[in-house]
Amino acid sequence: MAAHVAAMIGFRTALAAPLALRRASRVRATPQTRRGNDARFVVRAEIRRIASPDGTVPDLPNVTFKPPPIVDRAACKSGMMHIGVGGFHRSHQQAFMNELLDKNFDVAKNWCTTGVGVMPNDVAMRDYLRDNDWTYPIVARSGTDVRDMKAEIEEVYAIRDMILALEDPLACVEAMACADIKIVSLTITEFGYRVPLNASDFKLIERGLNGELDGEVPLDDDAPKPSTFGIICAAAAVRFDRGLRPFTLMSCDNLPHNGDVCKARMTSAAEELVCAGLCSVSLDAFVVWLQNEVRYPSTMVDRITPATSWDDIATMPDKYGFEDQWPVMCE
Repeated sequence: MAAHVAAMIGFRTALAAPLALRRASRVRATPQTRRGNDARFVVRAEIRRIASPDGTVPDLPNVTFKPPPIVDRAACKSGMMHIGVGGFHRSHQQAFMNELLDKNFDVAKNWCTTGVGVMPNDVAMRDYLRDNDWTYPIVARSGTDVRDMKAEIEEVYAIRDMILALEDPLACVEAMACADIKIVSLTITEFGYRVPLNASDFKLIERGLNGELDGEVPLDDDAPKPSTFGIICAAAAVRFDRGLRPFTLMSCDNLPHNGDVCKARMTSAAEELVCAGLCSVSLDAFVVWLQNEVRYPSTMVDRITPATSWDDIATMPDKYGFEDQWPVMCE
């Protein structure tokens, strides 16, 4: 419920202003239409459960598989970008979006997510999701006895893709600057709000403010990788330069008054831009725009989501009847 509240706050604000298990391929249902008068074809992908030697699928006690939503993934587009795609984000925000896709596809199809990776360890998550057709399972466990816990398995489809800012910062900034993106959300831990801007951040932001952000002039290979708030500020600069409305910046980290924390970091970043002497006639107006036009809602999300262990992965076939390299294990 808390996750639902967090997401709805963001929607309203935006609209107002060494074991390697290989996942089995998805089972594709026969194409069908969502409604009798809707000619679009849709696909329904489901987890392929491991069959017994006789070809039957065993009925595992205490394990249920939640019916997946029927979606036309080709019709979906990203309305949000999320920095920090880990277990916590995948267990709450994406689960909520999965539910919306099922309940009101025609609206929710425009609110899917593009993930953003800033840290080197995000490469593994991008590769896992890409190889999994941008889907993953949530294993929601309940009970007090670890030997007899119930589990509901849900396959999540709300992530469309993932961009690594450390590999292609210009592409990441351009994607975030697109007017279709209404919310940029964050799960970057408390430390992520204290990382100062670096030389690459300043260069990206300056080029964004001066309308010079294009792929023909790459960043210096020897320059440091852009930081989280460098990417965010650069994308905001591009939108400011193009006369577009800003995106809502929504922190989903478990910090008191996380919206205020996020705004304070953006204000601090603006001060860093001034101190760095960025060469742009619109710098002062941009700083005011960041403070007055961007929305920073405070959110509260809480779902117990331990890090996925090697034991979780190794015991998936026996406990839950299917394989996966990086499932989300939560309460």
